[in-house]
Amino acid sequence: MRVAIIDLGTNSVRFDVHQFGPKNLKQLLHREKMMVRLGQGVFATGKLNREAIRRTVLAFQSFQKTSGEMRVDRMVAFGTAALREAGDGQIFVETIKEKTGIEIQVISGAEEARLIALGVLKNEKRAKGRHGLIDIGGGSTEITICLDKTPVVGASFSLGTA
Repeated sequence: MRVAIIDLGTNSVRFDVHQFGPKNLKQLLHREKMMVRLGQGVFATGKLNREAIRRTVLAFQSFQKTSGEMRVDRMVAFGTAALREAGDGQIFVETIKEKTGIEIQVISGAEEARLIALGVLKNEKRAKGRHGLIDIGGGSTEITICLDKTPVVGASFSLGTA
């Protein structure tokens, strides 16, 4: 099965296509990153910038086209801090669905922290005992406390680089 994953952050959007095979082994087939700066001005105004919306719609249209060409079976898309903070974030999500058919799930800060930790810990061989992970993004910073390879508690703070 081919799965496309879109991670829409405050500054960039990442697009990966993976091939899943027997025993859930996966192979990365395609990776792309675009600097759309969706969060441009959102933390000052509470609204998404019109030009940033345009850039992001174009990126999603490109990802939809690539997904079709690569015969993707399933697509999942996640939105983070910029969409959580924007008063018009839900309107943006509906616009993307209307123009591309892609449904964006806006995840909570705690869920973002958990997913980041799971991604880091999956490939970390030395993860033993208690330790912390910090991810500084464009619109938020996630801190997760882990025990071995398990996230125990995570928090998100509205403090990023944007």
